[in-house]
Amino acid sequence: MQRIGIYFFSLAFTLGGYIARAGGDAKAAELLAQARAAIGGDSKVSNVHGISATGALQRAMGERRIDGEVTIELQLPDKLLRSDSISPMSDGAFLVTTQGINGDKPLRSSKTLNMPPGAVVRMPPPPAPGSDAELQLIRNSRAELARLSVALLLAAPASVPLEFAYAGEAESPDGKADVLDVKGPSSFGAKLFLDKATHRPLMLVYRGVAPRMVVQTQRGGGPPPAAAPHSERGAAPVAPAASAQPEQVDISMFLDDYKSVDGVMLPHHITRSIDGKPNEEWTFKTIKLNPAFKPDTFEAR
Repeated sequence: MQRIGIYFFSLAFTLGGYIARAGGDAKAAELLAQARAAIGGDSKVSNVHGISATGALQRAMGERRIDGEVTIELQLPDKLLRSDSISPMSDGAFLVTTQGINGDKPLRSSKTLNMPPGAVVRMPPPPAPGSDAELQLIRNSRAELARLSVALLLAAPASVPLEFAYAGEAESPDGKADVLDVKGPSSFGAKLFLDKATHRPLMLVYRGVAPRMVVQTQRGGGPPPAAAPHSERGAAPVAPAASAQPEQVDISMFLDDYKSVDGVMLPHHITRSIDGKPNEEWTFKTIKLNPAFKPDTFEAR
């Protein structure tokens, strides 16, 4: 998996003595204003209410790399849908998954296409309505919506109020970045890194649930084998399984390859790493602002 140029894996923080105060943070506001100016200006950025991005997906699964396609559809203030299509077996079979949120309603579905004869893929069932697992899924989806809104548009969605505070300066051999603490409801927390030279977002760092691919297959009438960490010939990964105590890890989202889309500079290459190791990579071929979403785009499937 390709690594982008600026990583900041070893962050040397220089906290400048600035203390955030309740009710506002002038330094954070100044840096956010500079950053929004750098990606197109407040008037243009504030006019973005929806984003649709489609491109190539690369995902690490054990020692393997799986290729596929990813589509991100975001409609402010409270709708997000991510759709993945991956081919884990290199024989024409595809696993298609969707996940996201529409207001208070979680969105999640999965299906297989062109599976080999006799192969059965068992998907984890959706959480029961009103269960703790469903509430956690809603919180996770809202947090992802907020992270993407901050990373792409440098603003909090109205559905997830956030506070920004200046956290100092980070330095690496590749350059320097201003760092903002981002906090919100349900223990939401992240650090936003802004390039000191361009003022554009470089990276978003947060604690989150580690994406996990679980394999469970069946051929013929026999019982399915035990779950394995990666797929083999004749096996396909299932969607990440829910866990009573999901593993929390350090996740970094790196943003680069900025290009103008209707006057707004947006990253066309995003890489996520988990505990310092690249996990997945998005290379967007097409990004549209304020697209005309189909009426059923954010409906459960």
